[in-house]
This record gives sequence, structure tokens and C-alpha cells, in this order.
Amino acid sequence: MNITRIGYPRSPQDADFWVFEFDAKLWSGVVRGLFGNDDLSRSALARWAEGTRPEYGLHVPFVAHDAGTPAGVAVMELPQRDNRHLAFVSIAVAETHRRRGVGTALLERVLGEARADGRTTVQAWTYEPAVPTGTRTLSAAEGDGAIDPDSPAASFLLGRGFRLVQVETISGLTLPDQRRLEADAAEARSATPAEYDLVQWLGSTPSAWLADMADLMVTMSTDVPIGDASLEAEVVDADRVASADEALIRGGCESLYTAVRHLPSGRLVGFTRLVHEAGRPVVDQWDTLVIGAHRGKGLGWFVKTHSHAAVRAAWPEALRLITGNASENSYMLSINRRLGYTPIAAAGWFELNEQG
Repeated sequence: MNITRIGYPRSPQDADFWVFEFDAKLWSGVVRGLFGNDDLSRSALARWAEGTRPEYGLHVPFVAHDAGTPAGVAVMELPQRDNRHLAFVSIAVAETHRRRGVGTALLERVLGEARADGRTTVQAWTYEPAVPTGTRTLSAAEGDGAIDPDSPAASFLLGRGFRLVQVETISGLTLPDQRRLEADAAEARSATPAEYDLVQWLGSTPSAWLADMADLMVTMSTDVPIGDASLEAEVVDADRVASADEALIRGGCESLYTAVRHLPSGRLVGFTRLVHEAGRPVVDQWDTLVIGAHRGKGLGWFVKTHSHAAVRAAWPEALRLITGNASENSYMLSINRRLGYTPIAAAGWFELNEQG
């Protein structure tokens, strides 16, 4: 088994871009095998674009070759501005090479590189069925989410010292009739205090809102449920928000932001974001947040109904939406159920602390 560290491709035209095409193919096989479709897949371009901001997160790909044949890919991410104790890892192995030590060899290489960079905690995620199918279940420290500890991905990580720190519920929604979406939005508007309105934009965040969005992103990094994972607040400024938007565009994706503005202060106090990858019928629901001082006023429902009502105008090809929530985030889960989302999958969040 030969494990090779790959220099990060500067563009999709670089010779080593094939690594991301291989990685995307492997992950597509994983999600199709679990769920029967590609809704949770990502393209090679979108995956590559995530690592084009090394000043914020250094992404390092590794390829395993077995007798000269590519057998698996690992991508390690090393945060640069915050959470410098952490390394994130993604590992995918070709079906023909599973149970032959490929995943173990890739993980050992990543752990060695992470240690050399001073990282003491490694985190990884798995896709799981929405309802555990095995005879045993493993619950997260918080919430009521559970997974099958004997599933291939979970058992691989658990067998190498990782522990489960959170279970995320992944939910899907077939986009309802436009009249219903607009009726929900109108009802939400009538129920929302007049001191709030909405600001919406497609693509890059306007300069006027970059500072407010940076503050919201910092709050997002600390306020969302994280189980007992080892995470610190992110360091986010206007430049980082703009850079993240640019990276999404490089990856063939577009964002639809819907933000709540508090009229007396003129500040943004909540937002939700949808992300669409060109050519796909699926839209991903990313962040949703209302800051603490403005909660309890129906702003989550207000912002999400208007966001959903704008989907077809932004992306006429959109048919379905997918979102993920911590199993203990009952407030956001209840909003999603009210919108019509139903569970379609789960994700296990695992952590290895090498300091014990």
C-alpha cells in the first residue's frame, strides 16, 4: 500500500485535479449505496473549491494506491485562524478495495500529519440511515439521535478510538406548490412584529452587510448545538465572509441569503442560507440563526418561509431541498417539520482526542 500526499491543485485544469474527481465518484457510490440517489453527493468542482482558501483552512489530499491502482482518498483540513487544535478528515475507499486496510492506512497517515502539525483532536463524519437498521444502537451525548455502531463507517471509526459526539438528522423536502409557499410567507409576515423586515440577496454578500454577516457567523459557530464536540468560536470578519462566498462561486455554487433586519438598530439579527450547485435538482439548506436577544418572536419561521418562497425564482430547476439539524435542536427541527421536511438520513459526528 502506497499513500501519497498530493499538492493542492490550483485550478480544475491542473493534473492532480483527478483526485477530486475520484473522491467525488467514491462518495457518490457511498450515498447511492445507502440512500439510492445522489442527493447528498457533491461534485468534484464544489469539493475542490472548499480548499481554495488556505489562509482559513489548509486542505491536504492523500491518495492510496494498491498495486498501482488508486484505491482511496483522504482529505485533511487544518483550520488556520481558529480551532488550531483540530484536524478534520474525510476518507472514502473504492468498493473493490474495502476491508483490505486501505482506510486504516489513510487514517494513520492523516493522524501522523495532524500530530506533526500540533493537532490534538481529529473529527470525522459518517452518513447513516435515518433509522438504525442493526440490532444495536449508539446514542449521542445530547438529543435523541442514534446510529448503528456496527455500520461499516461507524464501526471503522469506533474501532480506532473515535467516539460519537453528536447525531445530525438530515431531512428532505419536495418543493411544494408555489401558492402554498407564498401563503406561508404571507402568514409569517403578518405574525412578525413590525420592527423587523427582510433583506435578501443572491450570490455574494453586498458590502453593506458583510460586517453584520461576520458577527452572525461568529455567533453561529458558538450557538448551534455541538453535542460534546471540542469546538471553539470561529474568527470571522468581513473579508472571511466575502472569501467564503467567492469560494462557493468557484465551485459552481450560488447562495441565496435571507436575513432579518431589526429596523430600530438597522442591524441584521438573523439569517438563513440556501446553496445550489449548478445543474442539480437539489438545494442545500445551510445555516439558520436568530441571535439570542431576538428569539421567541417567530423570526425563524419568518425567514425560512420567505427563503423557501424565493427558491423557484432563483433556481427554476430546483425540485428538492435538504437540510441537517442536530438531533437536540428541537426548535429548528419543529420549524422544518412544519415546512414539510421529513427525515431521510442521519450523520454521525465522531471525535478522536489523542490527549485523552
